[in-house]
Amino acid sequence: MRKHLLCFTLLVLSFCITNAQEYIAVIQSPYVHLLNSETGEIEIEEFIDLSVQNPSTPKGIAQVGEEIWITDQLKNVIYRYDLEANFLSQISGDMANIRGLRLINNSEVWVTNAANSGSTPSNSIVQLDIDGNHLGHFTTDGRSPFDVLDMNNGEVLISYSDGGSPIERRDYSGDFIEFIINPGVLNFAQQMAMTQDGHLLVSTFSSPSGVYIFDIETGEEIFYSSQSGARGAIQTGDGNILWTNSAGIHLIDMDNGGSSSIIKAGPAQFFAMINLDASCITPSLSIEGPDFTCEDSSATLIANTNGELVHWYDSETSTTPIFTGFEFITPELSENTTYWAQAINYGSEGDGEIIEGGARLAPATTSSSTVNPGTSPWGLTFTTTEAFTINSVDVYLASNSPGDLVMQLLDENWNLIEETTVACPAGNASSPVQFEVPINFSVEAGNTYRLVAASSPEMIREFSSEHEGFPYPIGDVGTVTGGTINNAETNTTVYYFFYNWKVQTGDVETCESERIPYTVEVQETPDAPTGDSEQFFTLGETLADLTVEASGDLNWYADENGETPLDESTELVDQTTYYVSQTINGCESELFAITVFLQLSTIDLNTNMFSIYPNPVIDELYINGKNNIQSIEIFDETGRKINQFNGMNNGSINLKDMKPGVYVLRIHADGKVQSFKVIKK
Repeated sequence: MRKHLLCFTLLVLSFCITNAQEYIAVIQSPYVHLLNSETGEIEIEEFIDLSVQNPSTPKGIAQVGEEIWITDQLKNVIYRYDLEANFLSQISGDMANIRGLRLINNSEVWVTNAANSGSTPSNSIVQLDIDGNHLGHFTTDGRSPFDVLDMNNGEVLISYSDGGSPIERRDYSGDFIEFIINPGVLNFAQQMAMTQDGHLLVSTFSSPSGVYIFDIETGEEIFYSSQSGARGAIQTGDGNILWTNSAGIHLIDMDNGGSSSIIKAGPAQFFAMINLDASCITPSLSIEGPDFTCEDSSATLIANTNGELVHWYDSETSTTPIFTGFEFITPELSENTTYWAQAINYGSEGDGEIIEGGARLAPATTSSSTVNPGTSPWGLTFTTTEAFTINSVDVYLASNSPGDLVMQLLDENWNLIEETTVACPAGNASSPVQFEVPINFSVEAGNTYRLVAASSPEMIREFSSEHEGFPYPIGDVGTVTGGTINNAETNTTVYYFFYNWKVQTGDVETCESERIPYTVEVQETPDAPTGDSEQFFTLGETLADLTVEASGDLNWYADENGETPLDESTELVDQTTYYVSQTINGCESELFAITVFLQLSTIDLNTNMFSIYPNPVIDELYINGKNNIQSIEIFDETGRKINQFNGMNNGSINLKDMKPGVYVLRIHADGKVQSFKVIKK
């Protein structure tokens, strides 16, 4: 029986690690200034000189990889610069009255387009790839878009200058989801940003103009500062708010919430975070998961990130991940449990590299085997030509139950070098579940090693008829030469368990998100309903008529495993067992079984078809009638069926073995039924 999981929430954290190369960029024509990301003070004035391109109205700015893109609202072009402020090129065509732009999902650039141009209609979002090629567009329901903001969870926010200036959620396909801020709340919304605590920051140009902060889940206004003609808005590292208008760049001191000081006079526009050392981009990260899970159930946690991989940990300080991947299924939980996730991107610096897909990529069969603890460690033998770290390997799980996988690195003589234990989720025998196992074992060049499972759930292996045969390369740094069994033998025919090796050579530049927590709350499983395990009914009654004591919502099933649900309007069938549970706060109890018996009513009795005698009867009961009798059922006063006769012997049935009492005879003849009360002496 499946436990219920309800009400998903989203924990959002989007940030970059502050360093000497990270700035807040702001357009103040004809220049782009770089501000201190922590304090908002100007650090590099006139970083980009826009006057060479003679812009009309530079408006939006964003970092796209190792470039800085700037929209020109009235010239309908996007200027491209490198991170040293050198002009590269411009993007034009099929865009008009363009305002904000953002990098979306680390793969596309979305530009807000207000006017008709070429194949692009007004009130649309233009989609470009990171090389500046047009991918297409989608319309925005007649509203004029001004800014777009990636939530890094498969969704974006879009602000509008008209149509009541709502702010809405859409998915990465451009499909509308809902309004975050309803029409009529704002007037001419412009730039959006996320605050450090996951709220929505918005600047509004028209009265009531100013800077707002909203709860992104409820749309509730948290903060408002009245400011004339606000355009851009962003939060500094120390928690204050930068904003712009036609008079300059300003700062709101959030300690008092109302003061605004000018940083530099002159018309200014939008802000963007710029990392001048952009070979490696710090990933954003959010965790999606359930509000709660039920006792002895697992929970699925999803990492939404623009990172290349995600590590999961069971503590804030642990150095060894318990899982690597974007979707983490927890073990079955009996108490509230906190997990931590960290997203990682790789850069181009360093002398090493990440090699993926080493050895055999995936199995071709579903043949499985379980490794017994201590008695049959099985795995693979491999050699190295260069030192590297085995970051992870994939296994394919076939067991219906979760289990621990004990991974060992052995030397050529089967001596233990390293060991780690990884909790694996449940699998499936017919469709094995791919699972990435983080191991982080380091090996030296020029040696022979053995990677084995010392204990495991069922995992997929392949025999020589099912794979191409050894050896299998690990990039250009090593080779899997064969299988190994029992810490004693080499097996040149069987490929054991470990697929898609991910290894790292040397030093690889990494940019890591902050490690963020997600607490899975566990709801206690309610007790099963109670009542009489045997109950009686009359014809036409349903499950809803049974007497059950419960404080939650009832769930009815036709089977003891809870796999076939029934509606409470289901009519009861004589001598059938039904199963009922209760759900409280989204968690379902175990099942309680109720067997029902038909209680015959007096309205079933008639004397039109047959006559019976004697009544009361001692032993032989005679039945006279013209109809052909197929069967005779006998019920006690409670409706319990105690006997059945298929036909009669010489027009009678013998009741001498029945206890004295009142009974009901139900006679089936020629498709009709007649019932009688009989007294047995």
